[in-house]
Amino acid sequence: MRFAICDDEKIFIEQFESVVYSVYNRLDIDLNKYSEGPKLLEDLDNGLQVDAYFLDIEMDAMDGMTLAGNIRKKLPNVPIIFLTSHLEMAIDGYEVGAFRFLKKPIEPDKVHQTIEDLKKFSQGRKGVVLKIEGEDTVIVPEDVLFIESENNDIRIITKKKTYTTRMKLSDAIDTFNEVSSTFIKIHRCSVVNMSHVTRIREKDVVLDNGAVLAISRGCFKEFKDAFYAFVKSSAR
Repeated sequence: MRFAICDDEKIFIEQFESVVYSVYNRLDIDLNKYSEGPKLLEDLDNGLQVDAYFLDIEMDAMDGMTLAGNIRKKLPNVPIIFLTSHLEMAIDGYEVGAFRFLKKPIEPDKVHQTIEDLKKFSQGRKGVVLKIEGEDTVIVPEDVLFIESENNDIRIITKKKTYTTRMKLSDAIDTFNEVSSTFIKIHRCSVVNMSHVTRIREKDVVLDNGAVLAISRGCFKEFKDAFYAFVKSSAR
């Protein structure tokens, strides 16, 4: 696999490199090292191809969130892992679809686990098969923003397309959570994918595509507890 790391502290990059190569062969992991975001973006424009980006959040020339936003414009699905001393910034990272957060100083076991998870990700994202308009259709849970029901039908909304099928909302939750476990009910007629939530407000949630979904009073506490547990577990 090929990774890029961007951090304006040379010592940290050397430590990170040492941790990676303490377990992995240099022929198996190719590490591209950058001390500033603009240079990384320049190489990206010139054809740089990597399987994942490890970005320090706090950098002088260009902070990690801004850098990630620029990468996302060109590569919507590439995994981005943030390196930070402040895990309270984790929620902001979901605005650019963070794959993981690694706390500084880094823990070797966490780095190695992240690389193993990236290997699984690169082998292909799991999907579910649903009957859509009479045809078996593969839908990747990660692509789903939210699901809503109307009478006996459900609509599955992704960033690119909306699918409609006859199914109970509870069955849809169970089906998608078999491979992702990120779906939770926020209203009697709607389910949200927590991996796309960027903000929780008093009566609604905001998704990374700008959509706003209402949260019922009865679902609010369970959703909020589940979401913060999800964020915490993702910041490994």
